[in-house]
Amino acid sequence: MKRISTFVLLGLVTIFASCVENSRWADPVSVYKPVMMDRASLEKSIVWHSPVDIKSPAKIYYKDNYILISEHFKGVHIVDNADPKNPVIKGYISVPGCVDMSMKENILYVDNAVDLVAIDMSKIGIGQIEVKKRIKEAFPELVPPDGFSLPHRYTKGVRPQNSVIVNWVKK
Repeated sequence: MKRISTFVLLGLVTIFASCVENSRWADPVSVYKPVMMDRASLEKSIVWHSPVDIKSPAKIYYKDNYILISEHFKGVHIVDNADPKNPVIKGYISVPGCVDMSMKENILYVDNAVDLVAIDMSKIGIGQIEVKKRIKEAFPELVPPDGFSLPHRYTKGVRPQNSVIVNWVKK
């Protein structure tokens, strides 16, 4: 009899434990929604523009009297600092998915979401840039700013084919 009650008790504990909502153990889902771009548009998205307001500065790089200021997920602002008392914003390079940048000689290396792009900056003084090289899928996909899991409907196998996450907005 004692053996039967132990099995009954064990069975009841198992049943009640399975009824408890398991969200405590599941990964929390992000409160951010991804902004996506199709691959073809991403590869054409690096463009020189006239100056725009700097809203969310991220990284700063100094090279040959120019200050480059990245705008998180957006692009890079170019400031002519030849006269430090009077810096002049020369232009803006749109780079969707931009998180980091670096320079070597006249080449700006920047992430364009999951791709690494090399941009020739030798003609920046006249507002011209040229994408010299693109290495596709060089980086992992951008994660939500809160660090939580990507909602299932936005995972690669479910969302539109050839789409790339380039930004995040709060729901």
